[in-house]
Amino acid sequence: MQLVINSPGTFITQKNECFRLKQKEKVFDISPLKVESIVISNQAMISTQAVVLSLEHNIDIIFLNSFGDPLGRVWFSKMGSTALIRRKQLEAAEKPLGLQLVIDMIGQKMENQIRFLKKLMHARPDKVSLFTNPIQLIEKSLSELVLEEKDLKDVRNRLMGLEGTSGRAYFQCLSKLMPEKYQFKGRSRRPAKDPFNAVLNYCYGILYSRVEKACILSGLDPYVGFLHTDNYNKKSLVFDLIEPFRIYAEQTAVYLFTGKKMKNKYFDANEQSVSLNTEGKPVVVESINKHMEETVRYRRKNVKRRHILQHEAHRMANILLTDEEEKRPDWLEIKEF
Repeated sequence: MQLVINSPGTFITQKNECFRLKQKEKVFDISPLKVESIVISNQAMISTQAVVLSLEHNIDIIFLNSFGDPLGRVWFSKMGSTALIRRKQLEAAEKPLGLQLVIDMIGQKMENQIRFLKKLMHARPDKVSLFTNPIQLIEKSLSELVLEEKDLKDVRNRLMGLEGTSGRAYFQCLSKLMPEKYQFKGRSRRPAKDPFNAVLNYCYGILYSRVEKACILSGLDPYVGFLHTDNYNKKSLVFDLIEPFRIYAEQTAVYLFTGKKMKNKYFDANEQSVSLNTEGKPVVVESINKHMEETVRYRRKNVKRRHILQHEAHRMANILLTDEEEKRPDWLEIKEF
C-alpha cells in the first residue's frame, strides 16, 4: 500500500522493525512488508531510523508541497542499464523516434479523453448535446497529430497547441457535469481557483510521484524528456509520460464530485485560491489509491492500474534500446473504457 502522511505534527519513526506513526497521543505501528511507498506532506516529519528502514525494504519516500506536488524523494533502486538508456533518450530527442513517442503519448491522452466523455455520455442519455461538440473537437485534434515533419523541434508548439485545444474542450464539458456549485471555468494549477481543480491538482501530484518511480525503476532518466525539454532542472520525462495516465486522476476527481462525496468543509478558500484542507486530503487520497488498486483489462490480462504505469515505462525503455532496423515494441495499450 501507499502510506500517505498529511496530518500536521505526525512523526514517523522506527520501532521493533516497524514504522511507528505518532500523532499527538495516538500511536500506530505498520509493518514495512505492507508498505510500497511513503508520501509525506510538508506538515509531517520522519526520523533517520525510519528512512533507513525504508531503504532496507526498497520503499521510496516522496515529499509533497502544500499543493500535493512532489518536492523530492528518497529511494533505493538498482538502475541496471540506466547510462545506456539515458544516452538513448538524449539521442531520441533529436530523431524521428522522439517525435513519434510524443505523438503516441499525446494521442493516447486524447483517446482517453474521448472514451471517458463517451462513457459519461452513455450514462446520461438526456445530456447527449453537452458531449457532441467537445468530442468532435478532440477527435479533430487527434486526427491532426498525423504529421509529415520528422523533427520534434519543428512541431513542438503545434503539438502543444493541439493538446491545449483538446484539453479546453474536455474540461469545459466536465465542468457542466459537476453539481452547480462545483462547476469551474477551465483549468487552474498553482494555485487552484476552485474545488474541482484543487482536487484534480492533488490527484495529479500523487500520480506524478508514481510516474517518476516507474521511470526510475525502468532505468529511464526522469530529467530527460522530449516535449517538455524547456523545463531546466525539471523532471521533463515525468511531465511527458504522465500524459497518457492523467485519466486516472481525472476519473478520480470527476467521480468524487458527481458521486457527491466532496463537501465544502473539505476546502480552505480565500480571494486568491482554493485548497484541500486536512479533512479533505484523506478523502481524496483514499479515493485515488482505491482507483489505482482496481483491476482492469490490459493486454488480455487483469492488471491493477498502478502496475500499468510500470509496464508502460518498461516498454518505453525497451523501445529506446531497440535498434532502428529492428521492429519497435508496441506500447500504450490503455483501453479500459
